[in-house]
Amino acid sequence: MCVAIPYKVLKVRENSWAEVEVAGARQEVSLQLLPEVEVGDWVLVNLGFAITKIEEDEAKEIMHLYQEIAEAEGGSFIGPRVNERRDSNE
Repeated sequence: MCVAIPYKVLKVRENSWAEVEVAGARQEVSLQLLPEVEVGDWVLVNLGFAITKIEEDEAKEIMHLYQEIAEAEGGSFIGPRVNERRDSNE
């Protein structure tokens, strides 16, 4: 099973790459499948590729669900910042 992670787009580069961030973790991802993505959009990322655009509310809900699953297993998906950010936006 593959799990896609929601990221917010911070920068879009001319060469079909973007800098994205979630919970303080940044990375570069390919936009070859989604050339229409703009700064501020939320995307689901799998294996280094942005595979679909999603709404911010959906991204937050996905991260909350991943965090709940991780906590049920005795761990943390990304860290305490996920829940802190979600709570501060409610």
